[in-house]
Amino acid sequence: MVGYAVKAAREGKQQTSWIAPNESYEAGLERFLKSLLDPARSRTFIDSFGRFARRAALIGALQSLTQVTLKAAMPGVPDVYQGTELWDLSLVDPDNRRPVDFPERAALLQSIGETPDWLALAGSWPDGRIKLALTRCHLALRQQLPNIFLGGAYRPLAVEGAHAGEIVAFARVTGRDAVIVACARSFGRATEAGRRWPSGDAWDATLALDGFSGIGNVLEGGKAMGGPKLAVSELFDVLPVALLRAQRLPAKRERAADRIKPELAPHAPARL
Repeated sequence: MVGYAVKAAREGKQQTSWIAPNESYEAGLERFLKSLLDPARSRTFIDSFGRFARRAALIGALQSLTQVTLKAAMPGVPDVYQGTELWDLSLVDPDNRRPVDFPERAALLQSIGETPDWLALAGSWPDGRIKLALTRCHLALRQQLPNIFLGGAYRPLAVEGAHAGEIVAFARVTGRDAVIVACARSFGRATEAGRRWPSGDAWDATLALDGFSGIGNVLEGGKAMGGPKLAVSELFDVLPVALLRAQRLPAKRERAADRIKPELAPHAPARL
């Protein structure tokens, strides 16, 4: 906290700066922060702030899962800072020069296994394994379907219902293949201001999937899903994000062309 405050003060350039450090000001800033965070002197404040911090941490963790999903699935190349596969609680931008405990991450992946138990991971969300597991699932899907994620089209999807404004949904499509993505946002209401991990019934919304068939839930081992409308409460049963593989149904004109071509082929002469 002291390191962050001094950095912020220097970059603000009001009382101190990088090229002209004000040592007495920075020493006073350090004394103030250490007093503020001293349990013997600031117990009332620390206890009060601690309750708020725990609520903010839950909302932040859920928001992080949404951000991991969006950056992995939206057009472009996902920017994954090494070392941030777990929660990163630094107060400044991630720094790729910091040492990374790769053996710890390898051990955590081993403990998660090939098929994540999302309910168990949600129950122990503070350890960060849920973010690591979701990141691995996204990267594995990108590796399996490079054409979709490297050059596939982006298609926003309609969401209906009372909480539609809290859902982001889109599809990445190439040819007949598609990946459908749905994520929650603005978690204050669904978590009772950060007091509980949200269950699916926290969202009254429906995802419109007209034009798609053969829908399977990637995060649930390919579990078949119905359509053309899906309740968000079913998609977000444990996680506030969903990844679905699907087949895009051809548009009417495409279907008509498919019917006409075989009929013309043996009878109609080629036209120049």
